[in-house]
Amino acid sequence: MLRGKPDRTALQGKTPASRAHVSQILPFAEVSCRATFRTGGRLPSFRGPTLRGGLGFHLKRAVCHVRASRCEDCIVRGTCAYSYVFEGVPPEGRTFMQLYPNVPQPFVMLTRFDEPEDVEPGGELEFGLRLFGRAIELFPYVAYSLIELGKEGLGRGRIKFDIQEINQPSQSIAVFRRSSNKLGTLKKEVVRIDGSPAGTGHITIEFVTPLRLRVAGREARKVSFSDLIRAAVRRLSIMTQFYGLPLADALDTSQLLSGCEAVEVVEDNTQWFEFRRYSGRQKRRVPMGGLIGSMTFVGNLSKYLPLLELAQVTNLGKATSFGFGRFKVSSDDKLGIGE
Repeated sequence: MLRGKPDRTALQGKTPASRAHVSQILPFAEVSCRATFRTGGRLPSFRGPTLRGGLGFHLKRAVCHVRASRCEDCIVRGTCAYSYVFEGVPPEGRTFMQLYPNVPQPFVMLTRFDEPEDVEPGGELEFGLRLFGRAIELFPYVAYSLIELGKEGLGRGRIKFDIQEINQPSQSIAVFRRSSNKLGTLKKEVVRIDGSPAGTGHITIEFVTPLRLRVAGREARKVSFSDLIRAAVRRLSIMTQFYGLPLADALDTSQLLSGCEAVEVVEDNTQWFEFRRYSGRQKRRVPMGGLIGSMTFVGNLSKYLPLLELAQVTNLGKATSFGFGRFKVSSDDKLGIGE
């Protein structure tokens, strides 16, 4: 649960007359990167943490000229691209999450957890990001840092790669091509929610990357539908508060929370996935894991679909900026944007 005393409107719905459309409350921009390995070696099968670490290192190197100082002591912290994207600097005068020194980062990595560990020169590397808030405008710094990461190398083996293209799939355009060495701008996107019939009776949720969720103070090895809905409300309440319009402007979240226990799990094909990553801050390898696989639910589900479709954009649970918590939803209506 959130500590402190956040505005109650972040967790409770408003009247229908004042409600914004849920598809509009969290603009984002998604990019996909296609690269070619120049050298070979071994990488983790889940490359999100490795890519995120390299991106952060090169972004700080690109924009920071006060290398001996901590970000907390820097006078340009409030406008710095690195601090905004990676440190989660809260806005001045905030009334939400006041007891937290940082807010969630305005991006998520888009990877899979089952990539081949052995890579060879000439092999392809594909990954993506979703950016929120001012991070969309700061995309040139992100793109430059990824290009520099490729030059220096990825992982402990410093496996080098060349980014061939960076695309914005929703616009069907390439915003960067190595052949031209020019960088375009991103257009803001909104989640596509077409609605669903009231009779929607079952959905399947597939966890594309490990879901790290804490339930009752512990890391969950099994989850219920209500666990997922509460996690989605929490995640979206925070993300929309800082990077869009408050979630409660679009959905009656109190109604969703009060009814979600009635939805039943009819099939659970999840399992625990764990690996260790090297933490540059802690100077050691730390274990990280989560649930992968799929779950099928039965119940009165149509009212939850807008919330879940929006949550597909932000990922769920902990460590989303590393790529954890990526999922997709499918139903009779063939919903799902998280492929």
